[in-house]
Amino acid sequence: MVDKEPIQHEEGAPVKRDPGLHTEYRWYHSITGKVAIYLMLGVLIAYGVGAGAGVFEVNRISHDQWFKQAATNSQISSYIIRSIYTSVAVRSNAQGQVISIESERPFSDDETIIQTGFNPADMLMLVSTQTHNPTWLFSYDDKQGLIDTQTSQKIATVDDPLNRRVLQEYYRGFVIIGGKEYFVGSIPIVNLSGKVIGAIVSSIGERNTLFATHNLLLKNTFLMLILILGATVVVVNWLVRNLFRPVPRLVQAVSLIADEQTDQVTPFQDREDEIGELAKAIEKLRVAMVERGYLQRMQEMAQKMEYMAHHDALTLLPNRVAYRNSIDERLLKLSSEGASFNLVLVDLDNFKPVNDTYGHVVGDELLVECGKRLPALLSESDMAIRLGGDEFAILQQVNGDAISEAKMLAHKVLDTLGQPFTCGGYTFSISCSIGISCAPLHGSTREDLFTQADLALYASKNFGRNRFHFYSHGMTMNPSNNLLFNQEIEDGIRNNQFFLHYQKIIRLDNASIAGYEALVRWQHPIRGLLQPHHFISVSEDIGLITPLGEWLIKNACMDAVSWPEAKSVAVNVSPHQLRSPEILDIIRSALQQSGLPPARLEIEITGSEQLESSVILPILNAIQALGVGIVLDEFGTGFATLDYLIIFPFCHIKIARSLIDAIDRCEESRLLVAMLLHYARQRGIKITAKGVERRQQYELLAALGEGEITAQGYYFGKAVENACVATELAQERNEKKCNL
Repeated sequence: MVDKEPIQHEEGAPVKRDPGLHTEYRWYHSITGKVAIYLMLGVLIAYGVGAGAGVFEVNRISHDQWFKQAATNSQISSYIIRSIYTSVAVRSNAQGQVISIESERPFSDDETIIQTGFNPADMLMLVSTQTHNPTWLFSYDDKQGLIDTQTSQKIATVDDPLNRRVLQEYYRGFVIIGGKEYFVGSIPIVNLSGKVIGAIVSSIGERNTLFATHNLLLKNTFLMLILILGATVVVVNWLVRNLFRPVPRLVQAVSLIADEQTDQVTPFQDREDEIGELAKAIEKLRVAMVERGYLQRMQEMAQKMEYMAHHDALTLLPNRVAYRNSIDERLLKLSSEGASFNLVLVDLDNFKPVNDTYGHVVGDELLVECGKRLPALLSESDMAIRLGGDEFAILQQVNGDAISEAKMLAHKVLDTLGQPFTCGGYTFSISCSIGISCAPLHGSTREDLFTQADLALYASKNFGRNRFHFYSHGMTMNPSNNLLFNQEIEDGIRNNQFFLHYQKIIRLDNASIAGYEALVRWQHPIRGLLQPHHFISVSEDIGLITPLGEWLIKNACMDAVSWPEAKSVAVNVSPHQLRSPEILDIIRSALQQSGLPPARLEIEITGSEQLESSVILPILNAIQALGVGIVLDEFGTGFATLDYLIIFPFCHIKIARSLIDAIDRCEESRLLVAMLLHYARQRGIKITAKGVERRQQYELLAALGEGEITAQGYYFGKAVENACVATELAQERNEKKCNL
């Protein structure tokens, strides 16, 4: 199950920006800039085309009006001239426009003035009065061209000032007179033979006056363009704010997802447009990345757990689980291919004095150093294993002669481990004892080979240590020193040599005692006080774990029934016991005889061995049906993987001490524990952290678990006898009364 974050629709919620993800664009590279540029270009093109067409049309209409007005003024001029000078004649074109005036004499000579009684100036004044514009009378000279009769100024066309012949015909257009430009209508005056003798020129106005309206139109057009561009800027800004404002946020959201920062919910999902669809798609991507990351972390955690399941946490050598798997594989290969191998058991001599003299820290360093030296002696096909405590094993693949190859390896081990060790600032020497069994020479089963190698190991110790022996027929052990003999363990149960200690389990939210875990001890008459790792595995190998487990369950229930009703007791049960059909009857009988409610009993199953679902699952379901809780112990090591939580009905898991030990020093361990806590909360599974020994661990667990988990370890107290449990519980009751 993946914990999906709820989709939020608050656009205003601030988003934490990562400076490394923010890219500075030049404004014209951004979407906003591009949209602004495209809109501006569109406006400019559209307006330019429209304005250009308007200016062109205004120019056309203006020129048409100018030409018509010039033609009209020319007609007025010709009419007045004919009225004054009755002897003149005119020539017109097909449209009736006068294109020339025929006169025998120029209008400005004295005889014409005398005959008509009109001075040219009076005639021009009369024409100007009628046309409301200046009028000129020009006389023609072959050398100088057209000359103003009044001011002696010359006239020239604007288009071609040097081409004087243009004005020798009917003309409408711009001319320069006296340094000023006029739009005029010019009618040539010719004599009877058709020679130009002058011209009457009437103006409709100066260029500046005529173009005033045109210029005003251009000015207004330019002002309108500025207003439209300003309006476009306002529209673009509005579009950017309302349409494109989410784009940078969404780009940042995708960038954060690409960098696997998936804690921010994608904004703008409530929009009912393409932006909203894009935001929803990005949110789906984010959720998928969360799920993928979660699954990837779980896969990595499973891989690490798989590694931890088969390796010793201290020396990193393969552990007893790996030993059993490997020896079973070699036995299978032996039966199918005839590939023989040797089992070499190595036990350190005088390891206990090292622990007692220098402390457990130095003892652990010694074991780690041994775990480094042994693999250096082996070939690729061999395996060095730590069985537990100061016991190691080597599985040696035989390539030729089993005896000679085992002897050679044994000499190397004795010599290597006999070299001085420097641990914790101390230098000292130890030795080792070695027992060897050869397959198939000395046996073809795991139990036989281990028993015979152990007998050979005992022989090495019995003969003075620092030596090796092969198993030989007839080897026996002194029963007082042989942990493998059935009778010795049976005598221990019968003679009350086994007893229980209880380690309290603390709730982190209020520091109250949730219950206790029952831990078995053996007060051996020869070896003294023995911890479980000295005899549990051996009991499993020789088939005595069932009676020992029955004793443990019954005594734990008898002790726990005297505790307050809220306190539970957890009892470790071996997978070997679960395979026994008697386990249900043992639990049921223990509950009935003690009177302990089933809900107060928890059965802890270690993950050190693989659980066959076809065999174990029905047993666990039956135990759960009794009302007894089922706990997966040492989760994170052995075979205890995430699949177990799905397959088997575990209601409670205990995180392995190897993970808790590094939680305050290793970020990776802290991440693994946090993921386990998160997963357990989602599944409704109780969780306990084992091996809490430092305040930093306690504080980290309290923060990660938000007070919802329990813990046990030396930080809260060592395991104590049942009499001390009663004292602890009484003290807790008194403290509660005082607080009330």
